[in-house]
Amino acid sequence: MKVKIILGTGREERESERVARYLLRKAEERFEPELIDVRDYKLCYTHRWKVPPEVEDYRKKIIEADALVIVAPEYNGGFPGELKILLDTLFEEYEGLPVGIVTVSSVTGGARLLQELKLLATNYRMLPVAWVLFYNVGELFDGEELRDEKYRERVERFFDRLEKYAGALKPIRDEVREL
Repeated sequence: MKVKIILGTGREERESERVARYLLRKAEERFEPELIDVRDYKLCYTHRWKVPPEVEDYRKKIIEADALVIVAPEYNGGFPGELKILLDTLFEEYEGLPVGIVTVSSVTGGARLLQELKLLATNYRMLPVAWVLFYNVGELFDGEELRDEKYRERVERFFDRLEKYAGALKPIRDEVREL
């Protein structure tokens, strides 16, 4: 199964990158994962109905995905603008795609962001099926390794659920693509 992990912020020294890279390593144990970094895409347009050439490879990655993971920090109670712009480059390609949401924030863990991303994913006709909120990333990690056992268990359950839904929805998504 192919899982695409979107790192949803382009900021320097982003704590969410540590979380995304950890998830990528854990996903390698059971999926064919790939990291999609918003920094790698030119996001300078506002017309969703015409996909610019520079995001065509993003489109191909989403089409081949069996599931999606969005990793984003909460900024002022919301999500990074570059994530919204990247997601807005497509619409039909997301239909029926199970999505896991991972939020990063020092105080709230991204609880408000989680609610916003669940609504946004539903608008794109994705199916939000799993989520993990990361509080105080600097305290949770020792270098690149997650040291908190409870969080490691949460990540395992997150991927269990994502795998379950991706497997169940794959035949339906394949059929929809053929229509």
